[in-house]
Amino acid sequence: MRDYWNNVETPDEEKVMGEVIDLIKKAQPLTYSEIQELRNAAELCDRGHFEYQVKRLAAKVGEKVPAGLDVIMEDPDFDVRVSFMKKVVAAVDPAPVAAR
Repeated sequence: MRDYWNNVETPDEEKVMGEVIDLIKKAQPLTYSEIQELRNAAELCDRGHFEYQVKRLAAKVGEKVPAGLDVIMEDPDFDVRVSFMKKVVAAVDPAPVAAR
């Protein structure tokens, strides 16, 4: 599928999501502020802040940010961006909403 707004190929969302989750899991244990920043970015749909946190965690473990993350974060469909961020946070959150 092509993203005509940005004129780039849309990456496989599930693959990129898996790579981001793996990267974040490598960076564990996360500090309170690291996981809270990810939660806040997902709740507020702050894609720039979410990308920044993923970059910080990638640097922490010496990895590269998964290719395609920037394209997903720039998707013109708001729901795509929000659901991506929320799924990632739900997969890596050590204290899910029900436990807090």
